[in-house]
Amino acid sequence: MSNFAWDGNALLSSAVGALIGSALTLAGVWISHRLEKAEVERIEKEEVIGFLQGIHDELETLFDSYMSSIGAQTEALQEGTALMFFLPITQDYFTIYNTNARSIGKIKSHDLRKLIVATYAKARGLIDSYRMNNDLLQKFEYAALLFQETGSAVHQTNANARHHSLIQYSAQLKPRHNELKTMVADLLRNLRKEGVLAPNGNKS
Repeated sequence: MSNFAWDGNALLSSAVGALIGSALTLAGVWISHRLEKAEVERIEKEEVIGFLQGIHDELETLFDSYMSSIGAQTEALQEGTALMFFLPITQDYFTIYNTNARSIGKIKSHDLRKLIVATYAKARGLIDSYRMNNDLLQKFEYAALLFQETGSAVHQTNANARHHSLIQYSAQLKPRHNELKTMVADLLRNLRKEGVLAPNGNKS
């Protein structure tokens, strides 16, 4: 009888030990999982804030450069006048946005994601508009040159028509410029609210 009791106690102790061991193992796995998840979230947060900082700096730099050149001329356009400025467009200027586009989906704020995409789309659209203005300006200058060289009434008529087309198209540039200017200011303001200018990306 005593042997049975001893064996029972041993089995009970063994079972309890095994149960405690399993519980500790599970707790260790859970803690390890939580730590790994926290680390992944930390890395992802740093990646997102780094992306947002890059977007802020890229847009601010590009827009300042734009405003110091053709942007200022577009803003100063008077009604009934043409933008007589050729903008050399030789590259894709949105390096940060294009090379890190996958990070957009990791931004938690839907409104911020939408504003970033919309602002870059508007900027690309305005660049295409300046490309078209370049084309119209080249055609006008060529027609005007032919008229100067020949004095032909036909070339004069063509040059006048080209200039009229340029004026009509230039009238569309200023509203598009103003829309982009508003969107860029709004986006930069929202990015700063996200803490892109603060140490460690902490929100203000």
